[in-house]
Amino acid sequence: MVKNLRDTAIALFRIVFLIIIVYVAYQVLRAIIGGTWATENIIIAGMGIILGGMFVIVGFLINQGKTMGMLEERTRNIGLSLSNLGRDFKEYIFEQRE
Repeated sequence: MVKNLRDTAIALFRIVFLIIIVYVAYQVLRAIIGGTWATENIIIAGMGIILGGMFVIVGFLINQGKTMGMLEERTRNIGLSLSNLGRDFKEYIFEQRE
């Protein structure tokens, strides 16, 4: 339930973000053609889009860091298991020689 709610919220934020981007792009085109928004408003809206994009990128990087940390931990555990297996095999070979 929580994961489904989280996914829904993320999808909703993405849709709102895309709508804002499309609206600002429309206003920029209107301003180029001779439209309504002042230059300051276009710059502020562009900075808002950039700032929103930065939050998305930071969230993505944090998620990738967590994933890499899990992968590194799994790799470390596999290395430890192989080391233990090698030690056990050497002990077994040593016992068989005696």
